[in-house]
Amino acid sequence: MNAIECLSPERLAPILERKRSRDAAGALPRFPLDAVLISILEKANEFVPSASGSILLDDPLLKSDDLKARRELVFVCCFGPAARSFIGERVSIEKGIVGAVYRTGVSHVTNEAYADAEFAGEFDRRSGYSTRSVLCVPIRIGGSICGVIELLNRQGEQGYREAEKELLEIFAQYISSTIQNALDAKRIAMMVRRDDLTGLSNDRHLHERLPAEVESAFRGGQPLSVIFLDLDRFKEINDRHGHLAGSATLGEFGRVLRDAVPRENALLVRYGGDEFVVILPATGRETALAIAESIRTATESHVFLSTPWGDHEPPLHLGGIVTASLGVSTLVPRKDRQPEEPPLHAGMRLLQTADQAMYLSKSGGKNAATALPFDIEAPHENGRP
Repeated sequence: MNAIECLSPERLAPILERKRSRDAAGALPRFPLDAVLISILEKANEFVPSASGSILLDDPLLKSDDLKARRELVFVCCFGPAARSFIGERVSIEKGIVGAVYRTGVSHVTNEAYADAEFAGEFDRRSGYSTRSVLCVPIRIGGSICGVIELLNRQGEQGYREAEKELLEIFAQYISSTIQNALDAKRIAMMVRRDDLTGLSNDRHLHERLPAEVESAFRGGQPLSVIFLDLDRFKEINDRHGHLAGSATLGEFGRVLRDAVPRENALLVRYGGDEFVVILPATGRETALAIAESIRTATESHVFLSTPWGDHEPPLHLGGIVTASLGVSTLVPRKDRQPEEPPLHAGMRLLQTADQAMYLSKSGGKNAATALPFDIEAPHENGRP
């Protein structure tokens, strides 16, 4: 059997998760979604030995309630002589046997491909492949068709049999549960790293991710910046309007923070209460200060709870009340030496330095951003040189 080609976990995730928006909590824990699909194709080929095979899934980003809207299937996992050229390719659901199976939900088997009215020879013409026989069945996740599994050119026999079609249909049910189980495990891992109120990462995720970012910064010679921020006058909302209004304000600030920090690789964290942290890989001091200033101005100008909130609660239009005090610190790796300090300790010191800078903003009148330099040298134990 030829090596199986598969999309990377990063490219697979948005297709398999069946959702439109990226996760607000930032980078997610890596799960072997590619390994799951590779295992599926290996087992399918064991049941029905074939020269080639593919799993094609629809892309939720292209789905539409309009039946006339253009939709495509993506080759997410393939094996066979032309696998490498197919992976990541898209095909319209209006074409070929895979399109017909996806549209109708009815499996298809043919041992004379070029005589079959549904067969489209486009990929054969492009790759030089010669398709003789095809076995294709639909894949369902959550009760709806999301793609197909296709086998080509039955080995060892003249063609595919009806019994093998039924076998692959049963196997497709296993595919659905396998993919769903992998996604459920991923969602559980996401949940323990996410703050329910804001949708941002929580402190657990921060303490997992920060040492890795420090290590990456030293390895790649790139700066790493941390912004620590606290909401000013937030207690006034709790005191005047109640803690439910305060919670709704924090949830709304999570969206303000996401809009103010557009960088894809940033980690946005609700650290606790009304304290937040932003981790900015490959970001220097001046850029981090500019981002902190963007957060400050966005917070100052935002009118919180301007629409009904809670259980039939009227808008409060809380403008000009909540502001942010921010602290910035930046780790700049030295080219002449590697640190003796463990990444965990360096990361915590970097976070503490940004926290100290935030308190300088507070003591200086609030609603400000302050930067403090980070000492790259590890502190000596017990104060000894």
